[in-house]
Amino acid sequence: MPMIWKSFAFSVVCAALYWYARAYLHTELYIVDVGGLSSFLGVFGTLYGILAAFVVFEVWSQYNRISALIGKEAQALEQLFRLSLYFRDPEFTQRIKLGIREYIGHIVEGKFRFLAQGQRNAKSGLALRKISEIIQSVDFDDDHDSIVFEQIVEHYGEVAQLRTERTNESRNRLPRFLKYFIYLASTFALITFLIMPFEVALYGVFSAFVIGFLQAMVFQLIEELDNPFKGTMQLTPQPFEMALKHIEEDY
Repeated sequence: MPMIWKSFAFSVVCAALYWYARAYLHTELYIVDVGGLSSFLGVFGTLYGILAAFVVFEVWSQYNRISALIGKEAQALEQLFRLSLYFRDPEFTQRIKLGIREYIGHIVEGKFRFLAQGQRNAKSGLALRKISEIIQSVDFDDDHDSIVFEQIVEHYGEVAQLRTERTNESRNRLPRFLKYFIYLASTFALITFLIMPFEVALYGVFSAFVIGFLQAMVFQLIEELDNPFKGTMQLTPQPFEMALKHIEEDY
């Protein structure tokens, strides 16, 4: 909802700027050049539309990838605990449970603040290493536990890999040059519409309002999705909380 109100406010400003330009620059006098301006907008608008669609698609895809990795990591932790139940050592299962609880606790406590700043959460990394130490220190003396142990090691490796992928993906941002380029192109497109010589002033005001609203929404979407741990669309550690709840209550 704040995005819509911000976009609405920006579009009102754009409509006011169009009216100001028409009143003081007399843009309606350039109506004879409307054919050339239309050709320019046709070419420029096509290129700008492709660029804007590409940038929005890229940040949206990254947002979805990070969201999927968070869910997969949480599921992998729950599966790791389920495998420990098949190991014939209740003490080992309890230690794994405590290790997973500590790991998830640091993630939930941090709420991805470090990733929002482009950094790693050192505490959760140490907690994950503790789980590795618990697995390495286990002793077993039969074939059943040997098979289960291999599965546990495999799933721990999957958790570690998912954490690495999630962290690396979360720290990626759009290149500054690309972001500045889309903003500069948007500014040129907006200025062109503000001086567009509409014969009827209300049509010009309406066009400036619509273009301003759409551009403001695009800007905010790019900023929100480029860093998915800030703003109104931020990702939360809820999947980890749900995994821990299942471990605590269902087993």
